[in-house]
Amino acid sequence: MRDTKTRKADVLAALERQKDLWIATADREGHAHLIAVSAWWDGSSVVMATAGGSRTARNLSDNPGARLALGAPDDVTVIDARVSDRREVADAPDLADGFNKALGWDPREAGEGWVFFRLNPVRIQAYKGYDELEGRDVMRNSGWLA
Repeated sequence: MRDTKTRKADVLAALERQKDLWIATADREGHAHLIAVSAWWDGSSVVMATAGGSRTARNLSDNPGARLALGAPDDVTVIDARVSDRREVADAPDLADGFNKALGWDPREAGEGWVFFRLNPVRIQAYKGYDELEGRDVMRNSGWLA
């Protein structure tokens, strides 16, 4: 079983190399919505781009909490996050440039109406199968545990 320090290192490595992840959001009534999105780990936050009129964008605007997941069922990272920033892609050249560099895709070229959401992790869990369920938290209350 990995210790917390090793799990944190593994999470950071996965976030650096991962270009797509799952995001679950909910509307005001609590109806869940799950989709895959392209995302960029900027070193402290997950930055994602989506169409401004999408269900995901509406949900994040109404309810700033989200759950992200990356990896495989036998080596998963689950992130509970909160929106800290929402910006129109056209008005965020710094985010667009970083996003394009990290993912090789520039949302400015996708057409009008796209937005960036910056999601700050609140809780991060990492585990490889049932043997690692105990001690799976590597971040709580936005603070790393190692």
